[in-house]
Amino acid sequence: MLAAFTTLQNAEKVKRFLQKKEVLHHEYLPLKEMQTIYFPITKRITMPNAKVVTTKFSFPIKKKPQTIDQLLKSKLTATQLKLIPRSQEIIGKIMILEVPDQLKKKEKLIAETYLKLNNSIETVVRKDKIHSGVYRTRTVKILAGKRTKETTHYENGITLQLHLEKTYYSARTANERLRIAKQVKPQEDVLVMFSGAAPYVLVIAQNARPKKIYGIEINPMAHSYAGKNIIMNGFSSIVKLFEGDVRKIIPIIKKKFDRIVMPLPKIAEEFFNVALSKIKPGGIIHLYAFLHENEVALYKKKIRDIAKQSKKSIQIQRYVKCGQFSPGTFRMCFDIKLKK
Repeated sequence: MLAAFTTLQNAEKVKRFLQKKEVLHHEYLPLKEMQTIYFPITKRITMPNAKVVTTKFSFPIKKKPQTIDQLLKSKLTATQLKLIPRSQEIIGKIMILEVPDQLKKKEKLIAETYLKLNNSIETVVRKDKIHSGVYRTRTVKILAGKRTKETTHYENGITLQLHLEKTYYSARTANERLRIAKQVKPQEDVLVMFSGAAPYVLVIAQNARPKKIYGIEINPMAHSYAGKNIIMNGFSSIVKLFEGDVRKIIPIIKKKFDRIVMPLPKIAEEFFNVALSKIKPGGIIHLYAFLHENEVALYKKKIRDIAKQSKKSIQIQRYVKCGQFSPGTFRMCFDIKLKK
């Protein structure tokens, strides 16, 4: 078999090169010998820091990971296997299962099996109640693993400490947070309304070059986690956090912003006039909503009417789907510019 032969010192460089060229053999494992290593490859190529050789020995075969079906096929019926949730939200070291009613009696077994399959998971919970209330929190039930609902999550270069029941957080909107951060121009002043444990604040701080970021959160526990997260990530010098209702906090802030983020999909439009009072001419507001595809046109009109009542002229630049809530209904972000 063909192999790329190199020293252990150059192993990582050679591996990355082989992966980039898509010639690393995925069915076999590399083989170490003293201070050298052989990488199995699929074809002969020229590369730096290594030479291609034809080996006379066999490479160890990669052990294929087991699937949830393989582990449960003797414990569940074929019908039950089809009902097992395949896509799970993972926050830090906690997996969140959405278990259908037909599998409630088997939920502990399923949770324990997922725990065996995923070495990075320490706790498995199921959703008990969906996000609700002023603080947008939810309840979860621990099904397997460590008895904790607090975890540390890594996203887009930041570290977030949070509690599943005391703070609102969705790992599934990580790409959307990065999309917003990539729009932030150098030296912008940014306001994040409903900032929670500070995921938007921190992703923007880490992946852009803002001048200052303000965050406002009404949930005392989320605000507390946010403060810890800001310090932990080293952004205390450019981030200022406020605890309280945005309607009461906004008038206290004696400045306007280049960009305002409003990640409260249920009722964000109720605060749109507040955001309009603090956005600079030419500034951008990112307004989130849960909408059916058929409701977009009506919602755009609603936004324009609110702006008109506030005597502001706006341009809806685009709307982006950033997560499906139910069939035909999506979390959408409207990027809105205040005309100069």
